[in-house]
Amino acid sequence: MNKNGAAYRAARPGEETAVSNLVARSFNEFIAPDFSEEGVEEFFRYANPRSLKKRSEDSHFVLVAEAEGEIAGMIEVREMKHISMLFVDKSHHRKGIGKELLRLALDRIKSANSPPASVTVHSSRFAVPFYESLGFTKTSEEKIIYGVIHIPMALALPEGRILRREDSTRQEIYARRNKSPV
Repeated sequence: MNKNGAAYRAARPGEETAVSNLVARSFNEFIAPDFSEEGVEEFFRYANPRSLKKRSEDSHFVLVAEAEGEIAGMIEVREMKHISMLFVDKSHHRKGIGKELLRLALDRIKSANSPPASVTVHSSRFAVPFYESLGFTKTSEEKIIYGVIHIPMALALPEGRILRREDSTRQEIYARRNKSPV
């Protein structure tokens, strides 16, 4: 899917290093200056290619934005309810790539068999305004765990599962709309 000058898709096996390099560049410039040495080390234990690959094989999914032949942005979601990482390369900031990655991830979460009531994120200080602009709210004050500074935030999701035409007949949709049995 092309939008904002980027193609959006699931990360492919073998792209872990390219994705991790994007994360490292963005982290080092915008987030690491606030972290202690312990926090930086903890972050890179989490964000390295081997860890990313292992999580992707388990309960996480990763979407990427590709522009000009390179990974321009990424989002990683844990257990269909928590944004683990969302990074966009500096050269692609303010083009809507982060917003589109988040929208696509939320669409995937909402279409799950049992979508959560909310999606959470442990935002960096740098990203709080971005998340707030998309409806996320702070759920508690800033925390520091193993030197990693984060602000817990959440976005309430609409109730109910997204229905697709192939999942429901027109009669079923009409009955739900009018809250009457079929």
